[in-house]
Amino acid sequence: MTGAGTARAGQRVPRALTTLVALLTLVTLELVRSSGPLLDMAFALGVEVAAVAALATYLMPGVLAVLLLAPARRRGVRLPVAAGAIALAAARLAVQGVEAGARFAVGLSTVALAIAVLTVTVAVLAGRPGGGRAVAGAMVTGAAAATGLQLSLGTWDAYWRPGVVGWGIATALAVALVLAGLLAARDPGTPPSMRPARLWALGPTLALAAMMLANPAFAASQSGLTLAVAGPVAAGGLLLSGWVAALGLPSGWGGRAPVTVLVPLLLAGAVAGVMWTTGPLVLVLLVLAQVLAAAALALALEPRVRATTTTGPPAGATVPVRVAGSACLVGLGTILPLLVFQLDYDLPLGFPNVLTLVATAALLGAAALHRGVATGRATQPGVGWLLIGATALVVAGSALTVGGALSTSRAVARAALDVPTDIRLVSWNLHYGVDGTGGVDLEAIARTLEEQEPTVITLQEVSRGWVMGAGSDTATWLANRLGMRMHFAPAADRQFGNAILTALPVQDVSVLALPYGVGPQNRSALSADVLLPDGVLRVTSVHLQHRETSTPTRLAQIRTLLAAEGDTPVAVIAGDLNAEPGWPEIDALLGAGLTSAQDTAGDPDALTSPSLDPRYRIDWVLTRGVVVEEALVLDDAHSSDHLPLSVLLRLEPSAPPG
Repeated sequence: MTGAGTARAGQRVPRALTTLVALLTLVTLELVRSSGPLLDMAFALGVEVAAVAALATYLMPGVLAVLLLAPARRRGVRLPVAAGAIALAAARLAVQGVEAGARFAVGLSTVALAIAVLTVTVAVLAGRPGGGRAVAGAMVTGAAAATGLQLSLGTWDAYWRPGVVGWGIATALAVALVLAGLLAARDPGTPPSMRPARLWALGPTLALAAMMLANPAFAASQSGLTLAVAGPVAAGGLLLSGWVAALGLPSGWGGRAPVTVLVPLLLAGAVAGVMWTTGPLVLVLLVLAQVLAAAALALALEPRVRATTTTGPPAGATVPVRVAGSACLVGLGTILPLLVFQLDYDLPLGFPNVLTLVATAALLGAAALHRGVATGRATQPGVGWLLIGATALVVAGSALTVGGALSTSRAVARAALDVPTDIRLVSWNLHYGVDGTGGVDLEAIARTLEEQEPTVITLQEVSRGWVMGAGSDTATWLANRLGMRMHFAPAADRQFGNAILTALPVQDVSVLALPYGVGPQNRSALSADVLLPDGVLRVTSVHLQHRETSTPTRLAQIRTLLAAEGDTPVAVIAGDLNAEPGWPEIDALLGAGLTSAQDTAGDPDALTSPSLDPRYRIDWVLTRGVVVEEALVLDDAHSSDHLPLSVLLRLEPSAPPG
């Protein structure tokens, strides 16, 4: 035998089963990310509706697990494993081909099915000596592969891609699931019973993985480093964690209280450090959190000694109710941290929402606090081979990410040689990349922008790892796609804010925190001096508070913005002001000497929100010291819930030289 040690006779860890767990982890993480934009459709109907939809979706795995395990008493656990994998493969292909309303129902049902199948399969794999280590190794390997795949795709998941790339990856995943499921069902090493400890620990693991541990966009935005740097480090940390899990924990670790007590404390501390620090230290703490999470999961799932003795239950005996109940807890453990964290931006919790992630980490660590687990080492065939495959995917994804960054740098350098006299500025609230039907089509956004041949782009509600935005680094993806340099300012958190994209030289980039007022979100403004042949243009991308009753807060934010900008002679302030013509907010800006581009050179009656049936004019481009030659509302751009503004500007002859 090979691997971390010697397994008990007849208790080897099947290669096909570890492969299936890794594949299920990869697919489940993608599907959990997909539920963010889908649940955003429910948010449009109200926070309560979204909460009910989320809880219903993530409680459903318990029901589906019961259905999967129904034949297990007569035919053993091999059939549920194979049937679940095949059903998930079919559902994953089905969701690739549906859109709009159908995707809401089919997509969320597929999320529930993935969690159910993962829970059942983990129960089978973990129900043996060394099973906890095998599961941790397989899941971390799957998470590393998922991160490598995200990097290969620029963080825009195949789930949302309608073309060859999307269908090709969906088909490959479906075929792999079917083959692994069938092989796992035929493997003689699959045990007849399932008695793993603390299956519910899968929930906090999936929540932390989707939010931060296996989220390269999060690593980039949280650290303030580029995706080309932070993404490979995050993926490498997962590979390191996988190798640690594959090698196995020292014999007796699970029974040593001083060691296991340190796991939850260190894990919670590492997660807190990730959320409250910045710069390269974030990546160091992120890798530490990845390793500790893998260790905690391995200890939590290691079966107790009494569950693995030869006097155990007879062949064919299963525990469907227990596993189904665990599937419910796994679903809730996945969505509750993400849901509570996100709800704080609409219904403030009264405490920092970061604490929900710290508590989730502590809960996962606490799952490791039990004694009496099986301490004999077990072989883990397949995990090492899987890690080699995941490493190849991570290397490929990292190379593509670095290559994209270098290509963008070359494009920016070329653009600096041909600086235009006229400036085409496009301002757009991207709604974190989610359109009005719950889809995420970054290519459609890029094409809309590209068709305008923009010089400068100001963006609001930009997602850089938000699960609500499917985990994509929208700002980096668009910058690479359009050949522009990206500047980003956090707002609600470091994964959500404003951006300026341009290929022109820029200096004096600054981020201005705006007054919170009555909330419920933090807001900011991002400003940069764009260098032009005829002068310097001060460009600001801003997003003001959104509730209709927030006029006093918006006025305070405008006063802060105007005080910071001062009397800059040549300036553009663009963004979603959440205020309509004639409101005090707009009067205050116009009274400060700014001019509305749309009222000067466009259609004052053109509305901008919502994009599918516009009823409000709340997006603005305000100028000082420039000539506005054209201002258009792009009424055919439906890849956000706002319509973009496209404005052609020219510096006045009196502008100071650059």
